[in-house]
Amino acid sequence: MTHYAAYPDESLLRPPRRPARRRTSATAWFLRAILTSFLLAGGVMLVNLLIGLSADLDGRDGRSTDPTPVALFIGDQRLVIPANMFRFPDQRNVGPHDRVDLAVHFPEMAGYTRAFRKDFLDLSADAPVVFLTVRRRDTPTDSVGRLINVYQHFFEEGSIPAPAGLVGHRMSEESGLSGEEVFFEAGSTNPFTTHCTAPDDSDYPASCLTEIHAGHDLSVQIRFRKGLLADWAGIKSGVRVLLLSFGVTA
Repeated sequence: MTHYAAYPDESLLRPPRRPARRRTSATAWFLRAILTSFLLAGGVMLVNLLIGLSADLDGRDGRSTDPTPVALFIGDQRLVIPANMFRFPDQRNVGPHDRVDLAVHFPEMAGYTRAFRKDFLDLSADAPVVFLTVRRRDTPTDSVGRLINVYQHFFEEGSIPAPAGLVGHRMSEESGLSGEEVFFEAGSTNPFTTHCTAPDDSDYPASCLTEIHAGHDLSVQIRFRKGLLADWAGIKSGVRVLLLSFGVTA
């Protein structure tokens, strides 16, 4: 009789048994649903917290993303201005004001939004923001009047480089504005005129200021970084359109 040696591991000859599936109990399903709910709620709370922090940062420096129009009076002039253009929260209310200070994104001439936040905080020489101060007129002349009556009498000899369409002059020491520069629109009977601060050793970039008369008795000061001077025509037309949208002619 022939004898065969046993297979070293007879268990390998049998098909493997699959482990029995554990049935998920109702209690486990309930706990899993509760955990999922907590995770979703936590995510919503985190999103709301981040939104709240962002809004808090906006509120701290006086800004608002709310474009709702605010009706107000400066003197006898009624203006309607989007809330997100105001720089200071105490001016963002209905009623009489001595002045309002605004900031708009250029070239859109639009108010503050979170998409523009980086630009509104930009301290570089060509930050795309134009600042306006609208107040009751307290001087008989605007920048054009100063060009004719004051500035041109204190120009240093010779012109300085200027963007296309403008003529530039540096002010003399006798003017009290030594080193500052005046630029005006060539060949115009009502020329765009701005005077720019002199470069200094500070990290703050040079800025330019122009003033126009608007409405019945309003003065509008327009300030922007000197790096935007090449866009003077866009600033000039953009401000006039903006004032018209407020209900003021310029």
